[in-house]
Amino acid sequence: MTSFITGRGAINPWECDQWGHLNVQFYLAKATDAQAHIAARLGLPPSRLRPSGPGLVPVADRVLFKRELRAGNIYFIRSGIRAVAADGTMDIASRMVNQESDVESALFETRLQWVAEDRTTALPWPAEVLALARAHAGVLPDMALPRPMAPVLQPGQPDLEGLHLTYRGSVEAWECAADGVAPPRAQIARLNDAITHLFRAMKIDRAELLARGLGSAALDYDVSYHTPLRAGKAVDVRSRVLAVGDKVFHVVHYVLDAANGEVLTTIVVSALFFDLAARKSVPIPPAIRTEADRLLVQALT
Repeated sequence: MTSFITGRGAINPWECDQWGHLNVQFYLAKATDAQAHIAARLGLPPSRLRPSGPGLVPVADRVLFKRELRAGNIYFIRSGIRAVAADGTMDIASRMVNQESDVESALFETRLQWVAEDRTTALPWPAEVLALARAHAGVLPDMALPRPMAPVLQPGQPDLEGLHLTYRGSVEAWECAADGVAPPRAQIARLNDAITHLFRAMKIDRAELLARGLGSAALDYDVSYHTPLRAGKAVDVRSRVLAVGDKVFHVVHYVLDAANGEVLTTIVVSALFFDLAARKSVPIPPAIRTEADRLLVQALT
């Protein structure tokens, strides 16, 4: 089974962050666009995916950032179906490639679910969609399955006591799709806000980082979407440091329903610091490591 082109475009300056590379929320937006082309190939074009009927929702995302994309770069995305199950789930792989250098920029592994109008009740695939999906699914020789993320998050229900409140806001209608549910991009956008507040708890001064010629970048996102994020919902994000290595550190963000504390989304992130001139990773600065270790010990006690 082979993959096919599901996206092509260019990186705009307004999609880039203060470090000069494509912001993670726009990686997710472009991956979502690519998934729409897979859906259309399976007989699920937008005209069929109406707000008043069954639809597709992501239940998990794995995103690995390989090489940065910057304003003006052009890219393409190739996607393929790894597996499909009759119960309504489908595993999709996508690769985003810098077309000028032919270097992979990001890898996406997504599990989609066919659901009822409420966007929570799982449904079996329509027979014709299942047949088409099975015809396209299989081993993808040009897309090796990535290794699992390091098991830094303990299984089971999270203990939210003592976690840092890193975002508080509400979901706006303009952020949502036609069915009123916020897509992955809108979730990740909140994480962009949240990480700045977690950095503040780590006593990281961004102005000082920039003066030293340093920036930060995500390497790996492991996302579980538990409950749809809908327009009008008030949400909190609570975060903490999970692990600290020589160069790489891990954090977790929980997107919560502010009304009842329900965990809507769990996002584990691995990240690092890099030299803005050389565009290469560097060891975690000693002062930052001291604060990260302090927060880690604090969270475990």
